[in-house]
Amino acid sequence: MTDVFDIDRLVDGKERGAQYLVGRQRKDGVIGDPAGGLGCYYKAPWALAASGRAAEGARVVAWIRRNMLSSEGDLTSEGEVGRGKQFDRVYAYPNAWIICGAQKLGQFDVAARGMEFLTMLQHSETGGFRTKLADPESPQDVMSACQAGAAALYTGHIEVARGVGRFLKRVWDEQPDTEHALYFMLRPDRGLITEFPADRARGAVVRANEEHQLYFQMGIGAAFLSKLSLTTKEPEHLELAANYLDLAFRCTDGMYTTAQVGKVGWGAALLYGATGDERVGGLAARVAEALLQQQNSDGSWYNTGGYSTDAVTDEVTAEFVAILDEMIQGLSSA
Repeated sequence: MTDVFDIDRLVDGKERGAQYLVGRQRKDGVIGDPAGGLGCYYKAPWALAASGRAAEGARVVAWIRRNMLSSEGDLTSEGEVGRGKQFDRVYAYPNAWIICGAQKLGQFDVAARGMEFLTMLQHSETGGFRTKLADPESPQDVMSACQAGAAALYTGHIEVARGVGRFLKRVWDEQPDTEHALYFMLRPDRGLITEFPADRARGAVVRANEEHQLYFQMGIGAAFLSKLSLTTKEPEHLELAANYLDLAFRCTDGMYTTAQVGKVGWGAALLYGATGDERVGGLAARVAEALLQQQNSDGSWYNTGGYSTDAVTDEVTAEFVAILDEMIQGLSSA
């Protein structure tokens, strides 16, 4: 795939995004304004590690250690700075990003303490992760489970990661219409959620023939499962990763104009790196081009729809720096 896509362009896009993030770092180490919650900085440790900025990344983690990390390893929701209500329904997700970033930066105390808490959110039967802190039986989504699974892989909690693989297998096995949709929410007591009010559909299903879907649910599924297979040497995870990604080939072209396509590229690049499947590699290359086209002249990325807040721009930029690094590795390793 390196013969048909210029990897140097991805390296340049990653570098420009990292430069933007460094320009947003305050003297106390945090990225952006944390008064609004975790959004502006929780992906930054991974992004800064991925772009070779260990000192800047360590400063972000130091701020987290001082201001957010509880004795139990959670990211506290009390005090002058909090989590932000936008994470109430994906509780494990930001915690997992910080764990991954801290581990990559060698900040093992934060990663280890964070993982001790995160494992308590895993459901013993399904292998998924609760989305609401106070409710162990709350719905479980693919995105949160996969990011928590990545944190488990990076910190050596292989059985936790296997549990996520088991969760993804159940979610897939209960799909009613894989040709046209991917349902991504599961309740431990009732199974896959396939019935919901029409105005809540976007938060439960990706439909190939509709616009502005949460495409990242299928992408992160493929990304995690590819990593799990590389770790365990169990090929069935790659087959499942391909299943999760297959819907992307039938989604509308509008998918490539959204920020939500980023994780599709992540999953496609890692799956291509593991299998050499040229069709999947082509999907990764198309997403890579889309991400570069969406990048702003200052190196940042906006969410779908353009500028909304500085915190959202910080979050999306950090994610895409990390994803571009992952895609570079995947596209270069087949």
